[in-house]
Amino acid sequence: MLSLKTDFTLNIRSSYQSTMAIWVRNSMYRLIQTIWFLGMICVLLPACVLFPTCTYAHDKNTVIATMNVGITPDGLAITPDNHYAYVVNNNNYGIAGQDSVTVLNLKNNTVKTTIFDSSFNEPFRVAITPDGKKAYIANSNGTTLSIIDTKLNKVIGVISGFDGPSGIVITPNGKFAYVNNYGGSEGVGSGNGNTVSVVNLQTQNIIGTIVVGQAPAALAMSQDGKFVYSINYVDGNPGTGTMSIIKTKTNTVVDTVYGFFGPFGVVVTPNGKYAYVTNFGSNNFAPFGTTVYVVQLHHDPKIIKSIDLGIQPSGIACTPNGRFVYVTNYNTLYAGASFTNLTAGRGTVNIIDTRTHQVIPPTIAVGQSPNFITISPNGKFAYVTNFISNTVDVIQLTD
Repeated sequence: MLSLKTDFTLNIRSSYQSTMAIWVRNSMYRLIQTIWFLGMICVLLPACVLFPTCTYAHDKNTVIATMNVGITPDGLAITPDNHYAYVVNNNNYGIAGQDSVTVLNLKNNTVKTTIFDSSFNEPFRVAITPDGKKAYIANSNGTTLSIIDTKLNKVIGVISGFDGPSGIVITPNGKFAYVNNYGGSEGVGSGNGNTVSVVNLQTQNIIGTIVVGQAPAALAMSQDGKFVYSINYVDGNPGTGTMSIIKTKTNTVVDTVYGFFGPFGVVVTPNGKYAYVTNFGSNNFAPFGTTVYVVQLHHDPKIIKSIDLGIQPSGIACTPNGRFVYVTNYNTLYAGASFTNLTAGRGTVNIIDTRTHQVIPPTIAVGQSPNFITISPNGKFAYVTNFISNTVDVIQLTD
């Protein structure tokens, strides 16, 4: 027979074991409940809410949407409220009735409407007034600007007197525009123009003409509106292109920078210190360019750096904070002899860090023949027109 002490010890041990068994069983039950509950949360909530560092479908610097637009889209401008974009469809194939402007709803990345008008003639660039009420379309194969009322989305007027207008910038106060005359079929001929027209947008007429270099291809304006920069294609050969610097107070050319190679696009940093110019190369696609030049604008303007990119850098845009420049690579060449079998490769976008003037990853794949890029006023998205693909790609940015 066991002693009282031994019997008591056994009873305590038995009770302890029983209690522990119940505690373990209840703990396991609570653990199972917790795991089930967390599992349900994972199912019901997006992963990025629970785990902020996870990979998400809308990662930055990736294409998050593609929209179908008209035939061979070119320039694109965004309303100041970031809600809508106006895309000019150049209709490079000359299909009857297909010169148009597509209006995009940027809140859901869909087409809102497409505007057709008899005044359109290979529309190439578009600019929107600071108040967002009007869009001005440069008709590159004609002599006019078409004026669109952005509330009605219809053409309400035309300004005449240009010669193959291929670019337009509007002053910050919305009173004046500068339009480069590349030369057109109704004037001196394509590539033979050498002027920039000054337009009074209140009276809707040309009030001045500024002589620049041959074949002004694109314009940029400093953020304060004091200077306009015209890049001049000249003949598309290495080193022949120029940049004319226009002082808007006097509407005169105050300096010229030499040494570009078929310049196609230009952007000025918000602080006004630098311009970045794409060297597309020859319009005949040979020889082709692969660089962007950095131009020092203050105190003796000059080219200070060459940055290697892809084949035929074309469109270019800078983030509102001035930290990054985005460049499209057109990458379209003749595969056959004697300028035959024009073939578009995969279009890409490169990113330049403006602090170092160097290319940084990633390289972003877009549609075919991306010729133009712009960044939304809020700095959240970039929009790329793909000339051959007839699309616009939307890129989420790091800004």
